[in-house]
Amino acid sequence: MPKFACLLFFCFLFGAQLNAQNTIGVPNIINYPKELFKAGSQNWNIAQDKNGIMYFANNYGLLSFDGAFWRTYELPNKTIVRSVSIAPDGRVYVGGQAEFGYFFPDKKGELTYTSLTRMLPEKDHDFADVWNVILFQDKVFFRSNKQIIEYDHHKLIVHHSINWNFLGTACSRLLAYEYNSGLVTYQNGKWKPFIKLGELPRRTQIRAAIAIGQDSILLPTEQHGFYLLKHDTVTKLEWPGLATITDKNPMGACLIAPDKIAVITNLAGCFIINKKGEIIQRFSKQEGIQNNNILSVFLDQDKNLWLGLDNGIDLISYSNAIKNIYPDNDERNAGYTSIIHDNHLYMGVSTGLYKIDLDYENKDISNVKGSFSFVENSKGQVWGLSEVNGRLLMGHNRGAFLIDDNNATVLDNKTGFWFFQPLYKQAPSPVIVAGTYNGVRFYECKDGVFLNPSIHSDFESARLFVIDDDNILAAHPYKGLYIVNAHDYHAPVAKVYLDKKGVLSSNHNKIFRINGKIILTSDKGIFEFDRTSRDFVPATWLAKIFENITVSYLTQDKYGNIWFCSDKKIGIVDRSTGVPKPVFISELNDKIVSGGYEHINVIDSNNIIVGAEKGFFHINYAAYQKNKQQLQVLIRKIQSPTLKNGLIFGGYGSSLASPGIRYQGNSLHFEFSTPFYGQRHHIEYSYYLSGFDKGWSAWSDRTEKDYTNLPAGNYIFKVKCRNNETNESVITAYSFTILPPWYQSWWAYTIYALLLFSLLYLFYKRQQFKYKKLQELKLLEQQRKYDEEQKQLQYQHQLEMEQNEKEIIRLKNAKLQAEIEQKNLEEEQKQLQFLHQLEVEKNEKEIIALRNEKLQSEVDHKNSELASSAMNLVRKMEMLSKLKADLVQYKETPGTEKSSKEFQKIIKTIDKELDHDHEWEQFAIHFDNVHTNYLKKLKEQYPDLTASELKLAAYLRLSISTKEIAQLMNISVRGVETSRYRLRKKLGLSNETNLFDFLISVTN
Repeated sequence: MPKFACLLFFCFLFGAQLNAQNTIGVPNIINYPKELFKAGSQNWNIAQDKNGIMYFANNYGLLSFDGAFWRTYELPNKTIVRSVSIAPDGRVYVGGQAEFGYFFPDKKGELTYTSLTRMLPEKDHDFADVWNVILFQDKVFFRSNKQIIEYDHHKLIVHHSINWNFLGTACSRLLAYEYNSGLVTYQNGKWKPFIKLGELPRRTQIRAAIAIGQDSILLPTEQHGFYLLKHDTVTKLEWPGLATITDKNPMGACLIAPDKIAVITNLAGCFIINKKGEIIQRFSKQEGIQNNNILSVFLDQDKNLWLGLDNGIDLISYSNAIKNIYPDNDERNAGYTSIIHDNHLYMGVSTGLYKIDLDYENKDISNVKGSFSFVENSKGQVWGLSEVNGRLLMGHNRGAFLIDDNNATVLDNKTGFWFFQPLYKQAPSPVIVAGTYNGVRFYECKDGVFLNPSIHSDFESARLFVIDDDNILAAHPYKGLYIVNAHDYHAPVAKVYLDKKGVLSSNHNKIFRINGKIILTSDKGIFEFDRTSRDFVPATWLAKIFENITVSYLTQDKYGNIWFCSDKKIGIVDRSTGVPKPVFISELNDKIVSGGYEHINVIDSNNIIVGAEKGFFHINYAAYQKNKQQLQVLIRKIQSPTLKNGLIFGGYGSSLASPGIRYQGNSLHFEFSTPFYGQRHHIEYSYYLSGFDKGWSAWSDRTEKDYTNLPAGNYIFKVKCRNNETNESVITAYSFTILPPWYQSWWAYTIYALLLFSLLYLFYKRQQFKYKKLQELKLLEQQRKYDEEQKQLQYQHQLEMEQNEKEIIRLKNAKLQAEIEQKNLEEEQKQLQFLHQLEVEKNEKEIIALRNEKLQSEVDHKNSELASSAMNLVRKMEMLSKLKADLVQYKETPGTEKSSKEFQKIIKTIDKELDHDHEWEQFAIHFDNVHTNYLKKLKEQYPDLTASELKLAAYLRLSISTKEIAQLMNISVRGVETSRYRLRKKLGLSNETNLFDFLISVTN
């Protein structure tokens, strides 16, 4: 037990010592477990081709990674690949177990293996693992334990030894370690010893040869420390840091910067040292790598550090300008606030406050070495750190604290505090304002002592506030805006801002100060405080910059740049770029603290600290601007799932165009990626198939695209990528043609043409045969017709003779018949003339009849008018007769004697009216007009007729009744009958003759 305790103490002490040697900034580490790449666990060597594709010598074969897709290529004997190296011509040389050769893309762009082992003499086939593949002077060298095989692209030369335990190149020299000769160099096809001063331990295991200067090579060994080779002199380096690494069993090294070297071990991870042998940084399981047993190391084109592990692969974004800072080490709680005070960096997380001393030699504080210490009495949620009047104050969920070096002293514990500001611009400010959970508090400050903590104005939480002269404007996320009049801070008055213009929203109300102006942000936009109207108006200058971006946090650095947060993203409006434009730092998407607790501390262009969900991020913005890398998209695979062995392009070599693709393979699957490894999760792609798509696709992280049932035609598949809005790659394109189906191919059309020609020819021959047959038939038919015509002519001649005779007879008959017809015609003409005469007479009679009918109609109408006139006369006579009778009767009534003369006068008037001789004369005139002088003619025929008899004849002619005639003639009915009788006698009518009929016809 005591031994175990001592061992545990030693490990703790050693771990603390190593941690103390680390920089506080930790690069982002990406883990690739074997479950992800689905190959062997161990990775012995690493290389990268000119397109950026990574290659790993893996237990299962050659493993490749392009940023999106992992692929494994086995050796023919399916053994472990121990080494890999990339030649300028693109060949991927590998060394395995009893096998070596190279991979190279075939015509389809698929890596295929060519074995060089078969070129060895049979006697040299007895070798095991090929541990190194080195390119030197257009040659390739393969090292196994007993052989170094030299390949000049034509033949193999084998260099034998009892044991070759190292092969490497540095400073334009090819070095090897041979069992008997020690360290040797390759010259003119021979291996020659060259060390004159110093020596390496016998049978030492050299792990790398690193050029650290002109003709100066660092040689790390597995157990004997580090040596410096300069010219022909070798010297052991006795630096303490290197001794620490030696104890951890170094396995390799690589130069990662002019003054930095990465050394890997199989016991303690990876160490970063400088040329003085000082440990700058250590990456172990504690810092985030998967395990401490590292087998290989490689620095890629983008300065990312790759580690081939005993179980997995790790990537360290060592050159990235963004690093992580974890003040609470492995706890990695969320970071909320930071500040530099008295040459100390203070960082507040959800569990307390931490501090570290700064080193002025480092402009980038993430490179400060050491460990954070916990500030006593700060346990709990730290919200804000503020330096006021030279003192450091801490806002905490337990109250307000004064920070003095490594200790926190309570100033006020009545509520939770956010942060602090001086009320006045003068320094030192006599009054300090603190934002609390309940509102704002005021403290008087005298000689560094804070007094009167009881002065306060309570309303709501004052997480964010700004001071404008004597007014304090505090924004609450969802309850609105409060204005505290602090002119008399002893009795502050808080009022709710009346939102007349609708600038506040139901949530996300924030207040900041930018360009000396008070800025209010809400879901309704960005507004600024107008001092003239004392109200908020739209901040058009900011709204124009942040178009379509909802801002949740704003701060401004001393260079005028505006840093902002939006939807868990952080960005900057860089004034130095000309036109102000917001640019997101996409590496930090969804990793920062949000929800109103955002924190951005801009110290200078080399140091920006951002609160994160795990600790803090440190951004060296000056380096970040310089390190913008050109993105490149690779098309990694094109295949048709509908074709057997449907690979179109395998992803290696040229990917500009392909031959035609059979129509059966018109469904295509595209894979693409970009070898941009440090920001793998922030790459977006957009693609466009020219000839099919209408436009570019929306940006997304998809690295695959499928097209189905493409019509025959020419196409260009285009793809591009970006890692933020301003860093976009060039377009990578692949041209291809979908061939038409067999029935639309050129040879099909040739067959169609031949078939058509054959059909036309057959048709022509058939028509020609038919025409010949037709001509023969026509000749036969003509002969037959000729014979028939001769017979017909003879027959017709006979008939004509007979017909002539008949014709003569017929003509004689016709002449006779014509004469008969001529006579008949003359008779018919006479008959027609007679009928025409009759028809004319008939028409004249009809015309006369019609005229008579018209005249009769007019007579009847006038008779009706005469009858009507007579009837009116009758009624008049009746009325007058009755009036006369009534007057006579009234006259005889007693008492009317005085008026007898007047009555007699009236009666005479009536009698005069009853005497209608005048009316009769008018009536007679009209009657004669109607009846063609009827009365006149009647008088001429019967001169004895009196005027009364003529009246009676006229009335009877009009069919007036006897009673009416009596009234008209002013006689009785019997008098009428008597008059009728006399009239009959004068007319000489018998009893059988009707008087009316006679009167009708007498004048006709």
